[in-house]
Amino acid sequence: MYGFFLVIPLMLIIITGNLLRVKGFYTRGDIDVLTKTLYWVILPPLLFRTTYLSGREVLSHANLFWASTLCYLLTVVLAWIGARFFAHKGDIKRIALSTMGSIRANNIYLGFPVIYLALGDAGLHEAAIYIAVSTVSFQLISLISGELALNGNFRLASLKDAIIKITKNPMVISCLAGVLFALTGLEMPMPIDEAMKLMGGAATAIALLALGGALDFSQMSRVVRILTETWYDTIFRLVIHPLIMWGCLLMLPVEQKQLQVTVMLASMPTAINVFILSKEMGMDEEYGANMVAATMVLSVVSIPLWANILSIV
Repeated sequence: MYGFFLVIPLMLIIITGNLLRVKGFYTRGDIDVLTKTLYWVILPPLLFRTTYLSGREVLSHANLFWASTLCYLLTVVLAWIGARFFAHKGDIKRIALSTMGSIRANNIYLGFPVIYLALGDAGLHEAAIYIAVSTVSFQLISLISGELALNGNFRLASLKDAIIKITKNPMVISCLAGVLFALTGLEMPMPIDEAMKLMGGAATAIALLALGGALDFSQMSRVVRILTETWYDTIFRLVIHPLIMWGCLLMLPVEQKQLQVTVMLASMPTAINVFILSKEMGMDEEYGANMVAATMVLSVVSIPLWANILSIV
């Protein structure tokens, strides 16, 4: 029962962000500014600080790296098979979107708040380790598999573009910088540490407000059609992918708390950037938006369930 109450505060803030946009307090431009500030200004210090505090611990998580990488590979292959031969037969754009989106969970804007609310700073510590260890393989496997499914081949230029995007990603940069700084053995100056701590403290509320403002709840009047249309990808995102992650972490064992946090993050709804990527890569962008909306609606049930299954609450 407590797992349900875990998600209520999050949803209240998300709904608040949506209402503020609907009522004109926030414009679409304001939401873009919130998201941009979160992405470039607030989350990097949070990830840098938590990764720095993790120290060399990040480099000692070989099992986490191999388990998460194996999970991503298995997930995209199974998602492609199911989409191509069953759920989206003949619709290349949706097949590609299913493949790419199968592993793209909303880890940062929703996953981090969920973990913080359930486990506090200790949970964020484990979440930051997971992000630091897995981000590069996650991004490469997602983008490459999506293009392969869409075009039937992969160009070297596309791999180069994907790598360039990753090296410019502030989440990747901040995680790597945190690990490197920890390896120097230097102490973080107190004023800088406190400033980053305060900055990171703003992440949860701003992330949820921005997420609510970015979602188009006007589509909720068509919720039955959307859920019916996206059932395959919804099940894959909220059930199959976290189960595969759990299985991989059991084969390549990690500490219990790391397992709980990693599987919980894997169970998050479809990331909003799936919709953005679907437009950039020539996939079915309307279906991408429906995937985000459907998984977000059902996460009201799936998040408490996973929290209880994993004994997080």
